[in-house]
Amino acid sequence: MKTARIAIIGLGNIAKTHIIALKAIPVLKKTPVLPVLDSLVTRNPASNRDQAAAIGFRQTVGTLSEAFEGGKPDIVDVCTPNSLHLDAVAYSASQGSAVYCEKPLTESYTNSKKLVLSAEGAPLTQTALTYRYHPAVIRIREALRLGLLGDVLQCRISYRRSGYLDASRPVSWRLQDAFSGGGAISDLGVHVLDLFRHFFGELASVSGQTNIFVKKRPETQGGEPVANIRVDDWALMNVRMESGVWGVAEVSRIALGAEAFEVNITGTKGGLTVDLEKEYVPRLTLLDGSSPAIPAPPALDLLPGEKGTMGMAVDVHFGALNHFLHRLAGEDRWPGLAPALADCLKAEEWIDRVLQENQ
Repeated sequence: MKTARIAIIGLGNIAKTHIIALKAIPVLKKTPVLPVLDSLVTRNPASNRDQAAAIGFRQTVGTLSEAFEGGKPDIVDVCTPNSLHLDAVAYSASQGSAVYCEKPLTESYTNSKKLVLSAEGAPLTQTALTYRYHPAVIRIREALRLGLLGDVLQCRISYRRSGYLDASRPVSWRLQDAFSGGGAISDLGVHVLDLFRHFFGELASVSGQTNIFVKKRPETQGGEPVANIRVDDWALMNVRMESGVWGVAEVSRIALGAEAFEVNITGTKGGLTVDLEKEYVPRLTLLDGSSPAIPAPPALDLLPGEKGTMGMAVDVHFGALNHFLHRLAGEDRWPGLAPALADCLKAEEWIDRVLQENQ
């Protein structure tokens, strides 16, 4: 079987999620390309070398260029803070490697545009807008394709987390605009706006408000709250689609007790609702009171089966990376599903406009 040598940059939580998914793919699925963990690129190679070897990496290095010295990786998987994505993607593409990049593309819309241009030389690219691979999202797309809701009137998507409500939580790169570019609106908002586009086509307008509720934090655990925070905790956006659908998008990182990723769609024939954090199948209710099942689309085959699930957070990455490997082999039976770098850039353009409105 053909193999794909992978260099992963980073060993934070998201990189570990990618690693778990990649190692599980050949266990649970027959793929046209076998993923092989080749190089781990990390700022601390010495302290991470034993762990990386136990995971299965051939080598642990401190720079991306070192990962290319023993032969070009087939894939570079970028899992670093947002501000480090541009250089990694540009270098990998210039060397002819396929690129899989976490979202958002960079810390600013300006640099994200540069990243998309720099990646044009790569044989294949994809970004981790992984909720496209959520089984409920796959079914929602099928329900819309079949017209089960009739003419869609409006949609509300609310993505709420709570990890940043605690004011004693110290500053990390995600709370520094120079590294992250934004808070909830950048971290979660790209997923929400991408789902609007994925469901209904292009966005015509987005306007909104952001707010910083926790304005100071300690720089270290247990320290005094002295660091000024400049990235948002919450945002609310009014969305209008070119197709005529109206919508509301909410994102929060302080919604303690109300954590959810809710999608609610209303059409002339009925409504559909789901919490993507907890539910695999959306609930469709028609005007006559019936709740018909939505047919299972072929794209569900990309995901782990019922007995192979590793939890939703890993499963959606599994589906995305599995699709990427199929695409690398020239096999794509699921057109219109893979999120391109340009798809993420579209979402970031609208987010940038909202952030400019709120300066």
